Amino acid sequence: MRENAFEKFTKCRTCFLLLCVSVFLLHIGVAQRMPSKDAPTALRSLVDAKDPLATQDLNFDASFAWQGIEYVKSKAPRLIESMAASPSISHILSHARNFDYDVPKGSRTALVSNLLGPNDKQPERASICERSASYFSGTMLSDPRWVQDALVYLPVDFRYHGTLFLTFGYDIGVAFSPNASLNCTHSHFDKHPRELLYYAIHELHHVGFMDYQKPPRLADIKTCADLLSLVEYSTQLEGMAVLAAYSRRQQEDALADDSDYIALQDVKQMQAELTNYFKDYDYLKNRGSQAADKESWAVIERMSSGERLWYRVGALMAQRIEAAQGRAALVGLIKQGPTTFLTTYKSLVTPH
Repeated sequence: MRENAFEKFTKCRTCFLLLCVSVFLLHIGVAQRMPSKDAPTALRSLVDAKDPLATQDLNFDASFAWQGIEYVKSKAPRLIESMAASPSISHILSHARNFDYDVPKGSRTALVSNLLGPNDKQPERASICERSASYFSGTMLSDPRWVQDALVYLPVDFRYHGTLFLTFGYDIGVAFSPNASLNCTHSHFDKHPRELLYYAIHELHHVGFMDYQKPPRLADIKTCADLLSLVEYSTQLEGMAVLAAYSRRQQEDALADDSDYIALQDVKQMQAELTNYFKDYDYLKNRGSQAADKESWAVIERMSSGERLWYRVGALMAQRIEAAQGRAALVGLIKQGPTTFLTTYKSLVTPH
């Protein structure tokens, strides 16, 4: 039987209404999963409830970075006050006080001003930050399964209970358990925004490591033996974090975008860096209880920002331990500590 015009109209209208409702519900669902510029986004809200990542109490918070961008544009004093009261600043202060960073540590407002930088540099830094913040809040969180890259190199009983912040200023990325942060203004992220993801893996591994092995306070270091403990700690901490991001970088053809990974692929260079590392290591060991002086502190400079020895050599050690004993054994060394990590590596390369 043929439909009359009224019946056709009624069916079309019903279909149209159902379509509108479906689109509206889909929009609501997407909106609930989209990160906010003003509030933290929970990892569990970005994955299926049955996903193992849903058990992790990890948040992502880019509000400090977005406020920094807005401040550069508006110069509104209220933004300085808001940034100074933020959990991002609490995290940075905790890190700066523990590791004695050269930033204001007595005033939250002074710290914010320091992080924003000189007025003439702010527009360029805000431009880099805006691209970083868009990537952080968009691409990185659209599929957060990369968090698993850090977790597979951490003990199975570890759980996050903190936040990954995107900050405006402060180093390139830092961790101080239970939180970590990335600096949206850093030039390293300018032309390669995906580096934010790899550095996030790195810093989130630090958070887990620090949950089992508390970092030393630089103010407590008095002797060469104390410096040697710092070298051992940082070798395992940084080496395993470099390794955690290695596989994804390799799969995504990003090893050439960071100097540590370029070095790790150069056998001749790594042999030279191993030699330099143990030369400095033995120097501190031989000085033992002697007071930490300018010459001994120079070792820390070479190991960290200078020649980056504890990053590269630590990663090579971790690679070799994993290759010889398996990932489970390597991860197990986190609970055993840095000294055991070093002795385990030495046992692999020392003739018996």
